[in-house]
Amino acid sequence: MARVCVLVADGSEELETVAVVDVLRRAGAEVVLAGVAGARPVKASRGVGLVPDAAWDAAAADGFDALVVPGGMGGVEAIGADAGVLEALRRAAAAGKWVAAICAGPQVLDRAGVLEGKRYTCYPGLNRSAIRSGAWQDEPVVVDGKLVTSQGPGTAVAFALTLAELLEGLDAAQRTAAGMLLEWPPEEA
Repeated sequence: MARVCVLVADGSEELETVAVVDVLRRAGAEVVLAGVAGARPVKASRGVGLVPDAAWDAAAADGFDALVVPGGMGGVEAIGADAGVLEALRRAAAAGKWVAAICAGPQVLDRAGVLEGKRYTCYPGLNRSAIRSGAWQDEPVVVDGKLVTSQGPGTAVAFALTLAELLEGLDAAQRTAAGMLLEWPPEEA
């Protein structure tokens, strides 16, 4: 069972956050929703209240198989301002662990230096204005080594199922998708 930490802060995008937590838990992963500002409830980007499972603990970050940064500009700014988060992302990438982000979240990965030399995607429009390293791809989900990125709310379930497949295996992702009335992997157009 993979251990996954999904970071959350005031302003995190709720659909991207909850889709990842929900799908990965359905697939069998142990997921901790970690509040960067502590375990207090956060107000997501559209006003939905989210309650973290625990406070973010940079010292405990090495115990996870994957770190995930959702989008939402307010959340991205708060998460990216935390030096412990940036260091944990660098350590995870250096250790060959999974690092993932969606929508505006790759800005945090860029700030941590883990996009250098990697292919990634993000919310279209941020690729040239807010992210300085890496090679942007106009694809819903991009996997480059142990880096997984995605474009936004509309790609959140595909992002989460990709993570489920990478962390828990194809069978787990397919069972999870079938239970959600989806086909995985999706048929090529």
